[in-house]
Amino acid sequence: MRSGAFGDRTLAGLAEEFGAVRTASVSLLRSFNEEAWSRRGVASQKEVTVRALGFMIAGHQIHHRIILEERYFPAIPRA
Repeated sequence: MRSGAFGDRTLAGLAEEFGAVRTASVSLLRSFNEEAWSRRGVASQKEVTVRALGFMIAGHQIHHRIILEERYFPAIPRA
């Protein structure tokens, strides 16, 4: 997004937001009972279970971590 102004964000702010979103996601997933995990709905025009969405959430975080490691971390000066 060109208008996202992501360059205006601080690393500390991004880390804080990441922690908050992760904590909220884990809390939500922990609140589901066994029946809830098998419920089905539609996401991106595909039928999906709540269980599958939980794995997608975790996988999406891993995807972003890999992007950070490959594209941005090598540019950070090391002492």
